Amino acid sequence: MASPIRGFTLSFKKRWASVINDIRIIFDSFTGPPSGALATLDMSPHQLPRTEAPDPRSSLASIFDSILYAVPKHRRSVEKRLHRKHRFTGFMEYGTPKTNIIPCLECGNFKEKGHLCKYCYEKVRAETNEMQAKMGDKLQFDVPRSEMEFIYDNETKSEGTYAVQMSKPRPSWFPRKLLNKTGS
Repeated sequence: MASPIRGFTLSFKKRWASVINDIRIIFDSFTGPPSGALATLDMSPHQLPRTEAPDPRSSLASIFDSILYAVPKHRRSVEKRLHRKHRFTGFMEYGTPKTNIIPCLECGNFKEKGHLCKYCYEKVRAETNEMQAKMGDKLQFDVPRSEMEFIYDNETKSEGTYAVQMSKPRPSWFPRKLLNKTGS
């Protein structure tokens, strides 16, 4: 029982001291600081030089003297500017060699592993352009309802398919089963 009462009295004393301190601060702000010694007047025969009224423009200039602008004091040299601009060029001067370059199995040109060979892709693209030219503009707006088949020289047309006749032999890399739905 004694400890809660003791805790209350200690906290009450702290609060009371804080209130008294706040009252003193408020009272001192109204009365001002305590006065010092008495002021005296010098009655010497010489007079101080008379000062002229300051120019109002100079007082405005003095206001801006203390402001620091975010401007560099000294200009950076060309060498330092170029070093800051191209800072990491020294680290990447020599490229690391690629280790995933392999020869293409069809044409023998080099390619990246997992990518198409550039020369083989050009052949496929040229063949695709020829096929699209043979289909003509008619198929852009009148699409056949059946399966489409490209027939090269010495090949027969399957039943129930829309045939596009190509007047050249089938390329070796383009098998006939490639475009069938089942692959058979």
